[in-house]
Amino acid sequence: WYQRRVREVKENKEVRIVDGTPALLWDLGGWEIRYPGLEEPPYSNAELIHAVTPDAKILAILRNPIDRLYSEYLYFWKGVKMRKEARSPQTFHADAARESRKFNRCLENNSLRHCCYSSDHSLRLRVALGVYVCYIRDFLEVFGDNLLVVTMNEYHSYPVETLNRIFNHIGVSKPNLEELRNFIENSETYNVNSEVKEGVGEMLEETRELLKKFYDPYNSDLATLLGDSKYLFV
Repeated sequence: WYQRRVREVKENKEVRIVDGTPALLWDLGGWEIRYPGLEEPPYSNAELIHAVTPDAKILAILRNPIDRLYSEYLYFWKGVKMRKEARSPQTFHADAARESRKFNRCLENNSLRHCCYSSDHSLRLRVALGVYVCYIRDFLEVFGDNLLVVTMNEYHSYPVETLNRIFNHIGVSKPNLEELRNFIENSETYNVNSEVKEGVGEMLEETRELLKKFYDPYNSDLATLLGDSKYLFV
C-alpha cells in the first residue's frame, strides 16, 4: 500500500502523503532507558523525520496551551475510566497544580529540554505538551522554512486565508478562494467535547490564572523564537 502511494505521489505533483500524528511533535518516550546517563535525548523527532524525508513540509497548529490542557482532560478522562473520581473543574485544578509543581521541580535539577521530553510525566494531565517552544525549537533547527506554525485562533478566525497559507506551504495548487470560503461557511462543525464540557463545567478562573502563570514565560519564548506576538496566546 505504502509503495503504491509513493509511486502515485511521484507521478502526480498534486498528491501529498500526510501524517497527522500530533505525538510526532513531542513524543520521545523511553529515551532515558535507551540512553542512560544522558541529560537530554540525543536526537529529536524532527531529526528522525528529516533522516527519512529531508524535504518534508512540517505544519504545527497550536492552541492556547491552557485550553488545550482542559480539552485533553475532558476528552481522555472518561469518568471512572482511568480514575475513581469523576471529572470536575475541582479535580482538574488539583491535577493542574500538582503537575505544574512537578514540572517546576524537574527544572531545579535538569534542563528544559530534559523536562519536556521526560517519560516521568503523569498521563492524567500532560502539562509539558503545552510548553511548545521546546518542541518547535527542535523542528525549527532541523527544518527551517519547511516548518509552518499557525495558531488555532487564526485558523478559526481566518480559515480561508490560513488554509491558503497551508496549501502554499505544502506546495499544492492554490484553490479557488471563493469556492473554499463557500465550502467552509456551509459546512457543519462538531466538537466532540461540547456535550462533555456542558456536563463537567467550565474551568475555574483560579485554575486559568495558575496555568497562565505557568505557561506565560514559555509562550513569550515561543513568540520571540518565531518573531510574532500571536504566539503569546492572549
